[in-house]
Amino acid sequence: MSTGARVLLYSHDTYGLGHLRRNLAIAGALLSGLPGCQVLLATGSTVADRFRRPDGLQVVKLPPVIKTGVESYDSREPGIPLSLVRRARSAVLVDVVRRWRPDLILVDHSPQGMKGELLPVFEAVAELPRAPRLILGLRDILDDPDHVRSLWGAEGVYETLRSVYDRILVYGQKDIFDVAEAYGLGEAERAKLSYCGYVATPSRPTALLPDALPERPFVLGTVGGGGDGVEVLVAALRAASTLGLGALLATGPLMNTADRATLEIALARNPEAKAVDMVDDIAQVASGAAFVVTRGGYNTLSELAAARVPTVVIPRAWPRMEQLLRATAFSTRGLVEMVDPVKNSDPDDLHRALIEAAGRLGAGVERPSFNLTGLHALTLEVRDMLGAGYRSRWSGAERPAAAIAMGRP
Repeated sequence: MSTGARVLLYSHDTYGLGHLRRNLAIAGALLSGLPGCQVLLATGSTVADRFRRPDGLQVVKLPPVIKTGVESYDSREPGIPLSLVRRARSAVLVDVVRRWRPDLILVDHSPQGMKGELLPVFEAVAELPRAPRLILGLRDILDDPDHVRSLWGAEGVYETLRSVYDRILVYGQKDIFDVAEAYGLGEAERAKLSYCGYVATPSRPTALLPDALPERPFVLGTVGGGGDGVEVLVAALRAASTLGLGALLATGPLMNTADRATLEIALARNPEAKAVDMVDDIAQVASGAAFVVTRGGYNTLSELAAARVPTVVIPRAWPRMEQLLRATAFSTRGLVEMVDPVKNSDPDDLHRALIEAAGRLGAGVERPSFNLTGLHALTLEVRDMLGAGYRSRWSGAERPAAAIAMGRP
């Protein structure tokens, strides 16, 4: 039996690919940085199998849900009530905690989980003879500060932060976004909080075949998972045509049929443009582009800003303001150019604004330092919390991670 410490990662994954990609990067860093450590990832992503999994990582799949509005979710399976899905997800997580007995649990993004699904898990943790350490990992920006404060106050999140978590780690920089100030954290929560720097997937050989890249200078358009944003890709395609550039569009694996049809019509007008389902390493592919047009997701902007790739951001402004706030903060610091999606909702306005933003790229703005030490800093935090030698504090014949992942009794 392995004597390595056991770490459970929770990723609620209700929309897009961001949480999954971030947690896969974190899992890889922990497995390589903490020899002998066992890592188990609980995820609700429907496309987890399409991503390269770090060696040694085991995955437990949670019943999938989809975000339908502000703090509104639904089951991805038609006819199944969300309340039933939530109870099923909680039951899976409680079972993992009781049978596998992790030494540390790292919760991504949502302090109480999707619609409070982690509350039964916290109760199960409290009943264990040796409770695991609990860390909350927050991306740089969650949403509009007023909305977060109101939601956290109504749902008792501040009390959860005070009474449940041992540490609060922010995957960002205080000088870009001050989480404690924006979300009204008290002294007790602030004492647990530290900034790690941005977390990004390490660069690796691209999965794109050589003939998938345009032969002439091109614009790369990407919208993350593709659950929305077809207008961004169409705008990128129009801008490429106007500027006499080629185009490579990454649709994302979650793009729906209607949006794919819209994009196909636009592609038919530009036979030199190419579309792919996914870009495995966006920074590497973008390094060959004239510039990138993208949404304002955490992972994408972190990787592009760190690689100093010329980038125009057309952020999502609904159902969360997270992307708009991040794009504004990054553009203010000269890391990207931003096109306001609210002021430029008409396709022609969006096209003109995108051309203007592209013209400002590389205009000699002094780019500030960008802290991309998140994975290293997080690994050190986990190591310190696990203690000397980070050996499991449990003894006996607990189930190995692989058995738990496969649902064995």
